[in-house]
Amino acid sequence: MFVDESWFVLWPYPAPGWAPRGRPPRVPKRKGWKKKERPPSCCLYARMDALDRAVAGAWHPTWNEHETWAFLHEVFAAYAARGARSLVVFWDNAPWHLAAGLRARVAAHNAAAKRDGGLRVLLFFLPTKSPWLMPLEPVFGQTKRAVGPRQRASLAELQAAVDARLRRRNACARAHHERYLLRRLRRTSVSRH
Repeated sequence: MFVDESWFVLWPYPAPGWAPRGRPPRVPKRKGWKKKERPPSCCLYARMDALDRAVAGAWHPTWNEHETWAFLHEVFAAYAARGARSLVVFWDNAPWHLAAGLRARVAAHNAAAKRDGGLRVLLFFLPTKSPWLMPLEPVFGQTKRAVGPRQRASLAELQAAVDARLRRRNACARAHHERYLLRRLRRTSVSRH
């Protein structure tokens, strides 16, 4: 299973523009915002199953060690309910992934799983500066491009649009996976005869 996070921001209006070479464009803030106020935003924690490439996510107010553990705890429970005995989590070297408290919680979970015969977890850290090894990165980019151009009234509307986009993406991935399995089944049946 692959785990990654992405930040989604609700801009009050689309802001295309030109900027001098070498200087990024500045997006003017909305007049109703206070001086230190930022646009509404939230974090999407997502997981991709390595077998069927389905993406499932959960919205969190921020990313940190505690939010990461809350997400992982739900994921562990879901995989344990499916009857899995072990789970390998691939993720990057974000500070909240490397946190000692999070690693201690995973170690405690593994100790309890060993004692009770539950789901055991192995954390596998991808090399630094290698986003091409994380298949969730293109999913986030495609989702942001597909959902981003339209103006949204609220953060809940943005989240609903992202969730709908991920459901459509999962339906396409599921159909592709089924076609792959069918081709593979045909190949093996032809080779046996």
